[in-house]
Amino acid sequence: MADILIGTKTTDENGIAAFENLPDGTYKYVQKAASAGYTIDSQEYTITVSGGTVTEIRTNTPAETGTLTAHKHVSGDPSTPVPGATFELLKGSKPMLAESAATDAEGNVSFPNLMSITGTPQDYTIREVTAPAGYLPNGNPYVVSVAANNTATQDVANVAQGANTLNVSLKDTNYQLLGLPGSDFGLYYVEP
Repeated sequence: MADILIGTKTTDENGIAAFENLPDGTYKYVQKAASAGYTIDSQEYTITVSGGTVTEIRTNTPAETGTLTAHKHVSGDPSTPVPGATFELLKGSKPMLAESAATDAEGNVSFPNLMSITGTPQDYTIREVTAPAGYLPNGNPYVVSVAANNTATQDVANVAQGANTLNVSLKDTNYQLLGLPGSDFGLYYVEP
């Protein structure tokens, strides 16, 4: 008896190909095409579906890779590293790691084996999640292009904490005693 083709699905932005409304039974699936920059997994898998949603997790290996390294240092002094800062890695707006990664004693954190394509560097974003004690966090997202078989390095400065406070008071133009809640302000350190 021949197998019956149920359908073909393309993975969505979350990497999921959902085959819905399946009756209980045994199914086979095989990857027909890989995402750009990845190698295909041509192995055929057999799964029994019953009682609701079943999720199978498979992985594809990048055909070519590069490395992104962040160097965390004191603002105005790139030779003074800042260990213990944690970073998240994103592709677009999607986090790539379950946990953030911390800078080492030299102020470096590396993200190896990032998918890249020869002639078409891939953009990744790093953002500091927490600053070590004694430093203010650097909230800037850094978009870094990673080329195949190369290491891209991004310098990230930290500002040491001080003893000063800045209060920004927002009032109604016509009624200066009326404070206006719910407004957001960004504060940026201007390097000397």
